[in-house]
Amino acid sequence: MKLFSTRQDALSSREKAVRSGWILSFGDIMTLLLTFFIMMIARQSGEISRIHKWTHDRLEESGREIRSVIEKQDLSAFTVNYHSKGVQITISGESLFDPGKAEPLPEFRRQLTDLSHAIRTLDILDLTQTEHGQLLRELRENGLAWQVEIRIEGHTDNVPLGPNVKFRDNWELSAARAQSVMRILHQETGIPEERFAVAGFGEFNPVASNETESGRNQNRRVEIYIDASIQKIQ
Repeated sequence: MKLFSTRQDALSSREKAVRSGWILSFGDIMTLLLTFFIMMIARQSGEISRIHKWTHDRLEESGREIRSVIEKQDLSAFTVNYHSKGVQITISGESLFDPGKAEPLPEFRRQLTDLSHAIRTLDILDLTQTEHGQLLRELRENGLAWQVEIRIEGHTDNVPLGPNVKFRDNWELSAARAQSVMRILHQETGIPEERFAVAGFGEFNPVASNETESGRNQNRRVEIYIDASIQKIQ
């Protein structure tokens, strides 16, 4: 009986050793797998950061090109900034539209034509013809493509529309103004329609007080955003 007990104890010890060794091996494998996945995530994050920076640099170049044209041609109604939505071109002032109407006034239309010529020559619209062409070809081979969007947003002050205006409210008016600007940009640049988007915000995104004429002039504005991104090909 004692001998049997000794053998049983020995077997129990060996089983414990085997189980312990298996657990240690499994733990090592899991640690290695976790380390591998962390490395892969870190590498992917690094690639994404580089792509974001590359995209940001291209947009900044475009902003500088447009600002240079605006300064040379004295397009006084236009200002250029960099925004989270891309290159932001803000157009504000008294000479954009007649009250309650969506058709640009002649001087504003002329300046939009000049701006269109500047946009039409931007490198980001066709990077295949630049030193970045090889990168774009590699992206396409991996199911990705460089996409540029031009978004036009209309804004108004908070003055109610008169009784003879064909638009229901400032919201509808702002959308119609954005669309009018989009039509001119599309016609003058030749950029495909699918690259454009429009939005109307009415009086709800003011940049100045509506209590003064100066503030209302600033709020009656059109904002053009030129943005770019790398997207999966549908």
